[in-house]
Amino acid sequence: MRSLLSKILLSLVISVVIALLVVVLITRTSLHRGMVEYIEQQEAGQLGKLAPELSELYRQEGDWSLLRGHPRRWRRLLRLTRPSIPDRHEVQQEMRRPPFPEVSGSHRHDRLNLPRRLFLLDSQKNRVAGVVISTDEKHRMEPIEVDGRVVGWVGFVTARVSLPGEAQQFLHQQARVLILSLAIALTLVAVLGFLLARHLSRPLTELAKIVEALARGEYSERAVIRTGDEIGRLSVDINRLAETLEKNRGARRRWMADIAHELRTPVAILKGEIEALEDGVRVVNEQTKTSLGEEIDHLARLVDDLQTLALSDAGALDLKKEATNFSRLAQQAAGTFRARLAEKGIELNLHLVEDMMINADPQRLRQLLNNLLENCCRYVEKGGRVALTLTADGRSVVLSLDDSGPGLEAEQMENLFERFYRVEQSRARSTGGSGLGLAICRNIVDAHDGNIRAETSRMGGLCIRIELPC
Repeated sequence: MRSLLSKILLSLVISVVIALLVVVLITRTSLHRGMVEYIEQQEAGQLGKLAPELSELYRQEGDWSLLRGHPRRWRRLLRLTRPSIPDRHEVQQEMRRPPFPEVSGSHRHDRLNLPRRLFLLDSQKNRVAGVVISTDEKHRMEPIEVDGRVVGWVGFVTARVSLPGEAQQFLHQQARVLILSLAIALTLVAVLGFLLARHLSRPLTELAKIVEALARGEYSERAVIRTGDEIGRLSVDINRLAETLEKNRGARRRWMADIAHELRTPVAILKGEIEALEDGVRVVNEQTKTSLGEEIDHLARLVDDLQTLALSDAGALDLKKEATNFSRLAQQAAGTFRARLAEKGIELNLHLVEDMMINADPQRLRQLLNNLLENCCRYVEKGGRVALTLTADGRSVVLSLDDSGPGLEAEQMENLFERFYRVEQSRARSTGGSGLGLAICRNIVDAHDGNIRAETSRMGGLCIRIELPC
């Protein structure tokens, strides 16, 4: 039994069976208790009527000799004390007549079957007439008094010990009705439970097929959202997962293509240079050495960037945090790039809080600053401006790098930190790098539990805003 349909159906049936059994037991117990209480009330009323008759009989006879050892007279007395014969004198006269044969079934007028359960005891609680009782059991008894003196006791074996036949028949009939009701209820529950279980399991079965398709790499599959309950929200999450997987697969393919392109370019240049040297087309001179060195440096930087990203994705980016003067690092990085920016006529302004100390990896922060300023060298227009600002708000350090342009569209800023993404679509290396610089910046900031985002600069261009914990 592995299907969800069978599990839901079985759970419903078991729950309802347990509930119905509890109801049956409670109902049967309640009926039995109510019947017993009703019979006891009737019995108490019978004792209240019989005790005065026995008291008057004892007053006239002086003892219990009229009834002791005469069971027929006892039964006759019980018949004569029915409500239909209220004359006490008539009872006394009838008791003195000779006994006559018992009529079969003459006691059946008493639904409580009292003649078979009543007993009469003397003042010492010795049996005089009626049913034989055990002295170890407690029975309901009424005292028989004559002139304020207890001369005997009349009582009955309670219905808790033996219910009358009609009461037992009534309870058996009610039990059969309850069992029949239980069977009907179980049938209805089975039918309704099957319909409900099928209704609940059908969308889950469809979702399971969607997940299986996603596991096979069919990321175009989507779940149909029919409801707004938990199953509907699960469908939304599965569709979101499918979109993410499809997006990641496309990004992975672009990632592999971009890596191949970026590696192929310097390798192809190196191969061409070396072949030209071998063929004697070019001679070994300072210009050739410089060209080969630049390509090797570019290839080494690309490999280092790829390694940094790979370590970051694996959660193995090595951070050696220590007390670091972030202000000093920013000044050093600005000093390194100031000359290159000046060559393009770009003005660099610093607004740094002095001696801003944070717990961070200074090497990674230096790499972060270098990548940001490298982008400024590549993309800020000639004659532009760059402002590097470092402030603190008590809980975090805020680093802002603003430039004068050109600005970016909102869609471009959303993709700015994606790997190999370039605003400049041309792959000319004079204007664009590998497209990994800002992706590495984001991973470095994430490793320091910080936040990085791109905004429109107040200077008209791009603003990279970084927040790091103090």
